[in-house]
Amino acid sequence: RPPRRVAILGNAAGTTSRAYEEFFPDTEVDGVEIDSELSEIGRRYFDMNNPRLALHHEDARPWLRRTEERYDVISVDAYRQPYIPFYLATKEFFELVRNRLAPGGVMIVNAGHPEGQDELEEVLTASIGEAFPNVVRDPIEDTNTLIVAGEGPLSAANLRDAVPSLPVGLRSTASASAARIGEPLRGGRVYTDDKAPVEWLIDKSIVDYAAD
Repeated sequence: RPPRRVAILGNAAGTTSRAYEEFFPDTEVDGVEIDSELSEIGRRYFDMNNPRLALHHEDARPWLRRTEERYDVISVDAYRQPYIPFYLATKEFFELVRNRLAPGGVMIVNAGHPEGQDELEEVLTASIGEAFPNVVRDPIEDTNTLIVAGEGPLSAANLRDAVPSLPVGLRSTASASAARIGEPLRGGRVYTDDKAPVEWLIDKSIVDYAAD
């Protein structure tokens, strides 16, 4: 079924919310964006005029803690690549996300990283795995991976089975995603609110990439 309600943490200029408007026009979208100027750019230049989009100009985690809504999809894209706020990369944050999902809901994390440097994705996956029983990865580019997590089963086969029920314009994208989806990366350290050296890890990845 189409998602009833979606939260986008890091709405920026509205690319994701516009996709929901096009393919799922009845979906209610809460777009959280700390920078109100980006929202203005979205309205002015990128046709961000979805009547079902509610904008919230504040930090993602406090907003998520305060809301009483439950979501079919929570998209976490509040990362200014390559750096990400440490408090959006911890076990406690991902537990909060899980608590705000409706039954059967999923979280999608957009994880950017230097090509060939998987340390950040491994850490995010380990931390997500403390909060969610099921995690898969979709390596959409050499420098970008979607990490998908939920309580229910997640697999390429499930996505392939769902393709015929999707809007026509989404079917090729979903089929390509199903061909890429696989097991999550292992070996990362779990980050917590007490210790999450994200910036150090990203600096190391950048230096290692430059050295190669």
